[in-house]
Amino acid sequence: MTTSARRANWSIRLVAGATFVNGMLGLLQLLLVRVSEPPRLFGLVLPFGLHHWSKLLTLSTSFLLVIISYHLSMRRRTAWFLGMAALTLATLAHFGHGHHVYLAFAPAATGVLLASQRRHFTVRTEPHSLKQGVLLMLGSMVIALAYGTAGFWLLDKSDFGINFRWTDAGTRTLRAFFLVGNPDLVPYTRHARLFLDSLGLMGLTAAIIAAFSLFRPLAYRLGTLPRERALVSNILQQHGRSSLDYFKLWPDKSYFFTPDRRCCVAYRAAWGVAISLGDPIGPEIELETCVRDFAHLCSDNGWRIAFHQVLPNLLDTYRKLGLQVIKVGEEAVVDLQTFTGKTQNSSKFRRIRTRAKMLGLTVTYHLPPHATDLVEEMHEISKEWLSIPGRRERTFTLGQFDRSYVKKTPLYVLRDASGHGFAFVNIIPSWPAGHTTIDLMRHRAEIPNGAMDLLFIEVMVALSKDARYFNLGLAPLAGVGDRPGATLEERGIHLLYEHLNRFFSYKGLRAYKAKFEPIWEERFLVYEGGPPGLLNAAIALTRITEGGTTKD
Repeated sequence: MTTSARRANWSIRLVAGATFVNGMLGLLQLLLVRVSEPPRLFGLVLPFGLHHWSKLLTLSTSFLLVIISYHLSMRRRTAWFLGMAALTLATLAHFGHGHHVYLAFAPAATGVLLASQRRHFTVRTEPHSLKQGVLLMLGSMVIALAYGTAGFWLLDKSDFGINFRWTDAGTRTLRAFFLVGNPDLVPYTRHARLFLDSLGLMGLTAAIIAAFSLFRPLAYRLGTLPRERALVSNILQQHGRSSLDYFKLWPDKSYFFTPDRRCCVAYRAAWGVAISLGDPIGPEIELETCVRDFAHLCSDNGWRIAFHQVLPNLLDTYRKLGLQVIKVGEEAVVDLQTFTGKTQNSSKFRRIRTRAKMLGLTVTYHLPPHATDLVEEMHEISKEWLSIPGRRERTFTLGQFDRSYVKKTPLYVLRDASGHGFAFVNIIPSWPAGHTTIDLMRHRAEIPNGAMDLLFIEVMVALSKDARYFNLGLAPLAGVGDRPGATLEERGIHLLYEHLNRFFSYKGLRAYKAKFEPIWEERFLVYEGGPPGLLNAAIALTRITEGGTTKD
């Protein structure tokens, strides 16, 4: 964490702590300080005996300050405005009462401190929720006024010993709704007591709903303009560095650009965490500034920040900005020259080819755009694959089957002797130059043993003519926590890897990719907030990646 960030955190904690202490002191004052004389200034300027409400005003203001202190610690802008209003009210209340004026020093000093730190309170409140909270409060006031006025008017004289007029009923309803109370009313019946309690409950409920709405963080809304996606595509052509970069162009991403629009972060937000897919893209010298600016955006929106499946290159930059790093797996990258010159000639792959020849299996290549019949055949294979237990569409780091998407990507299809399709993969752009990869890998529920191996062999041999490296994708949790110096979090994940393997076959996935003798490259998750932040990021990532739906 930078020096300025640490200084800002201390300032926020100091202001929030001082506000909390002011609220608690106000509550203690009501319990410990007895004032028998009437208020000096309030007694002169407030008509109709309103100065008798001063204790209730102190109670509500103090309680409000306690609540606001938490939201100040979250740097919420609305809390700053309400805090200034409440501290000003508390200061005026002490001066206006005229007794123990020195008690006004604490809220006044805290108000000055809060005003001096205005620039740190940048977390915005959801506008729709704010409007909703105000409308709910107004609506509940109208309902409560109608309910209470009618209720008082309809009560028997035996309930309170009073026959209420309409105006008196309305005034007493508002007093009960705002928790001021009606101390001169003595309920004589159980019905009367329940009626007064119901009015107070309505006011308390309305206050809770309004408070929740006032402080609700800005909600994430996915919205990307076509020109923004075109700009990201141009940046990728110049600065793409990962097999995941292609998915930054998918419509489930939002974009953050630096002011000169030369760097970009593709992200989604869930569970209060904004997760970037991989590293930012752009000129390498500007990436640190991009990360810093994106962190400021997330901070202003009340989100934590995370970067999923990042390369090792920027780890020092992330750590410099106070973020934590944890290994999440290893990506299998096949050197196609080594594979075509040596690996494919191994005995195990020769046996696969011999058996495939006996079964009449072949691999056909199809350039886009594809005929409708071919796309429908791939759709049938995909539907059958999705019917296998544990298979489902996922998002964020992968594509989904969509006819328009499949129609415009190159396809390799595994067929039997009669030309019937068994499986397919589609080829997508990959970076840096000389790299290639696949997205969808789908097969029918019943498929000959070794058929997928044959498909990969033929695909890699064909792609070796134009590319040097073929990316087989991530082996999740592979190599996590099994090295000297691993962090506590990594060792914990390693234990999960060992114990959950029976359910998810992480080791089986790594072993399958290992047969192609790839180069293993580490991938990392960058996050903030220590173990709680890691848990939040994991939950958010699960919600984002598991939110896929099958498209026809």
